[in-house]
Formats: sequence, C-alpha cells, structure tokens
Amino acid sequence: MKRYGPGEVEATLSIIDVAKQMEPAIIQGSAGRCPQLFGDKYKPLQFVHFSDIHGDLDGWDRIMTMTNYYQDYISFSLHTGDYVSGTIDGWVDMYEWGVPCEHPIYNCIGNHDRAGSKSKQRVRDSIFNHTENWEATFMDVEASMTYYKDFPDANVRLIVVDNYYDVEAQIAWLRELLARSLAEGVHVITAAHQPTAPIVDAPNTAFHTALNWDEVAPSYRADSPIYPTLFDGPIGDFIDAGGHFIAHLCGHHHRDYFGYTARGVLNIAVGEGNSWGNWQDCLRDYDTLAYDTFNVMSVDTNTGLLRLVRIGNDADYYLRKKRTLSFDYVNKKMIYTG
Repeated sequence: MKRYGPGEVEATLSIIDVAKQMEPAIIQGSAGRCPQLFGDKYKPLQFVHFSDIHGDLDGWDRIMTMTNYYQDYISFSLHTGDYVSGTIDGWVDMYEWGVPCEHPIYNCIGNHDRAGSKSKQRVRDSIFNHTENWEATFMDVEASMTYYKDFPDANVRLIVVDNYYDVEAQIAWLRELLARSLAEGVHVITAAHQPTAPIVDAPNTAFHTALNWDEVAPSYRADSPIYPTLFDGPIGDFIDAGGHFIAHLCGHHHRDYFGYTARGVLNIAVGEGNSWGNWQDCLRDYDTLAYDTFNVMSVDTNTGLLRLVRIGNDADYYLRKKRTLSFDYVNKKMIYTG
C-alpha cells in the first residue's frame, strides 16, 4: 500500500463513512436516562477529545467534519496539545485554513508547541489565536494559556492547565478553583498535554496500552522526568476532600492510557491525532479504517457515568478492540469495555 505524508492529499475514505460505524454509540452517548422515569437534573455533556495533531491539516479537517456532522450530539472539541508539526516554526493556522467548526475547539499547549521559541507570548499568540467563541475564564497571568470553562447544564467544569509555564502560580490558582468547585458541588475535568503522574492502577481495557514501554523506551515512558508535571497533588487533595473528579484528559505519548495515579487521579490519554505512527502501539495506514484516531467522550453527572467512543483505529498490536467504554467514575467501576 502506498504511504502518504500528513496533509499531502485528502483521503478518499470519508470520515463520515468511518464514524457511521459508531453512530448508534455517538447518539446514545449524548443521551441520558429516560426522563419520564428518572427526571435527572443535568444533561449529559458529549465532546470530541483528540491530541497531538502535529500540524496535520487533513487530520484536523476530518475531525471537524465529523464534529459538524454530529453537531446535534457533540458540544465542542478539545485538543490536548502539540498543535504544531515539530516546533513553533512549523505552525499552521488550522482554525483559519481548515474546515470551520460549528462548535468551539478548545486547545492547550504541548511540548512541541513551545519548541523553537524563547517567547511565551509568541507561543500563546500562535496556539490561542482563535478563542473568540470559547467564553472561557483565563488565569490572570501574562500570555495566559490556563483557563476554565463551565457547562452548568451538565454540572461540569473543564479546567485546562499549562505544563510548561508559570507552574507554581498555576498550582495556587488550581487549588483555589478546586476549592470553589468542591463548595459548589460541580464535577471537574482537567486537561493538559501530559498525564498528571505515572499510572499505577489500570483497569483491564484496550483503552490502556498493553506494550511494555518502560522497558523499551525509558526516556519516553509515562513517568518520564523530561517533562515533569505537578498538578497531581492538588487534584488528589480535591478528591480526598470529597470533590467530584471525572478525569484528567491528555495526550503526549501518542498512545492510549486509562488508569489511576498513586493519588487516585484518573488519567485518560488519547492516541495521536495524525497517522505518523511515532511511538504508537498500532499501524495507522493511510486511507483505511485505521487512519483516524480520536475519542467521543460523554459525561453524565447524574449517575457518575463516563463513556468513550473510538472513531477510527480501534485495534492495537494484540488485536484488542477498543470501540466503546462505559465507566462509573464515582465508584471506580468498569461497566463495559470492548
């Protein structure tokens, strides 16, 4: 099979054709329990989570096309870092040049996004240059890339932090915001480019990589000291105090992770948004059902239910299938995965 570089040509296999195979799950992911019987107070919140797009305009366009097609069921998209190809000099304005999205596309900074630049302002202006429809509240710091967004109909607060700049100031800001979230009884999702800490307890699911990365790539394992993160403690303290924590969403490692840190923080990492194949546990052949990789995620705070739907590649090296997952994040109980 002929291989193509990212963005060189458009795939002939439509992303809608790919997503149609998971359409019932996308529809049900946006649904709550029978209102006539349960009368739940809040609506489920469903969105797209993708990461490490690395300047692949074709991959970006496919995700936005799918999001637009299912816009009645999806509220927004969240990209968890590495927006540029390799360094800031490889920046492509995909918001401007790509398929326009009917819903907000929230972003966060990745390690590659700051590579090649000594200016935080330049990074901020490149990665966060289209925030006009976010309606998010940014932390009060110069060139801020840290913010939160409330979804009151779902009783969810999304908090996006920056792994690389002003970390100590962010920790104080995060602690204050989490204390407020505890008092308000709101359920919290955090997001950043990297996991909060090493995963030490992983449920048996194909949404968590099974290859032994620590042995073969110690400099790029989940607890690599190259890019340390310090947000695990404040989130763990929030959980210990009785806060409603859903999950920390991230990318960085180009493969899927689903599990808990030693502080009890659930981390969900999604595989690489483009098909380059670096550091993955699967083959991402162009113009096949393995080409795309991103999740549709939904949260129902009425029941403490977290649901994932995989769009695109749903098999790893061991041929384990990862099509859907349903997880009780309050009781840390897997309901279904397969």
